[in-house]
Amino acid sequence: MVLVQILACLFACTGAVIRGNTAMKDFTRTELISLIEEKIGNSPPNFNDDFATKVECQLAIDSFDSVNEVDMDFTVSIMLHLNWNDARFIPWTSGYDDTFVLEFDSKRLDNIWTPDLFFPNEKSAFIHKVFMPNKMLRVYTNGKITYTVRLSLTLSCPMDLRNYPFDKQVCRIEMESFSYNEDNIILEWVGTDRPDLANMTQMPEGAVPVEISDNIEMNQFRVVEKRTLKTLNERRGAGNHSLLQAEFHLVRDIGYYLVQMYIPSMLIVMLSWISFWLNVNAVPGRISLGVLTVLTMTQQSSTVNATLPRVSYTKAIDIWMSMCLVFVFAALIEFAVANVLARKDTNKGFGFKKLFLLPTLSEQRKKRKGSGVLVDDRGLMRLDPEMDPTLVQKHRELSGLLHAMYLDVACRFLFPICFGVFNLVYWTIYTADNFHNHG
Repeated sequence: MVLVQILACLFACTGAVIRGNTAMKDFTRTELISLIEEKIGNSPPNFNDDFATKVECQLAIDSFDSVNEVDMDFTVSIMLHLNWNDARFIPWTSGYDDTFVLEFDSKRLDNIWTPDLFFPNEKSAFIHKVFMPNKMLRVYTNGKITYTVRLSLTLSCPMDLRNYPFDKQVCRIEMESFSYNEDNIILEWVGTDRPDLANMTQMPEGAVPVEISDNIEMNQFRVVEKRTLKTLNERRGAGNHSLLQAEFHLVRDIGYYLVQMYIPSMLIVMLSWISFWLNVNAVPGRISLGVLTVLTMTQQSSTVNATLPRVSYTKAIDIWMSMCLVFVFAALIEFAVANVLARKDTNKGFGFKKLFLLPTLSEQRKKRKGSGVLVDDRGLMRLDPEMDPTLVQKHRELSGLLHAMYLDVACRFLFPICFGVFNLVYWTIYTADNFHNHG
């Protein structure tokens, strides 16, 4: 008799469940959504229970809009996907087949609970609203909830510009729950809790924590690596909050800087070397050339730094511009020295042709050629004190002009060699891979 009563109760309960599921099917989607909003509302899944809700996060990067060195931030457009389970939805959707999906558009999302995530390193953010706010929520029959929202974010990105423009920067997107600590919400990256995916080099579709669009093009940078991290952020009096980080390793492309900075400054330095090939007495031309190259290098250096933040350390581009300025300024100083030597030639009747009349007497033989000048085996000149004073003065004048010419000839080779050595050292240091890894 007892067995019969138990079976009767089971049949009654089963019938009630079947009638309940059938009754749920009788509702339209609009009616069902309205009932869910009324019965469940915007309270969290664990509102009446003592367990934490695990929220899986996934980022789809649609575009890197800008990377700003002056403000040290970057702007991205993303699709944020969040997944979690809420058993409270199962009674409302269990009567449908597995393909059934209940969708909440942006107008109804205010009445449904969604994780209160924020971006700790955010400077500004907004949800796209053309033509409606770009966010939606889907409810599946097994109680799984997916929430998608399209955002544009401007995030802080501290940069080390010591190697600029050969620098490598690491920018991050950080996400954290504003109100709930780990006792209530645990944030995870999609796929990180699946052991079967741990050793896979290519994750299956939908299991990649951070996806970057293949169509992304940036003006100066390229993404060479991305990483996902999870840490805890301890807040005073609020416990530990899950903190997710997506790191993007950006390498700057040097092409723009070669064309706009390095090659022009190289040409300016080479232009200053023309001074060494001009007549030492061409004072207006050599002064104009020297001053012009110095002012041009100064202006170019100022233009470069105008687009960069004022930092307390020296950047790679500063070293380059400073050395180029040193070279063009040294060329101007060289002319000043050569001109001082050449100005001793006050007798215009002594031209360059007469320089070849200077004798080259051997110190050992001490043979006089009538010029009053003795030249030893080392090429050093000295005047014979027994010669005519007028001839001695002329030789002194010619000696100063000759020294000025020697200085110009030496600088024709010395300056290019020094500049070439500087280039070799500079480009070797700043283009080495290990310099970026440890610099």
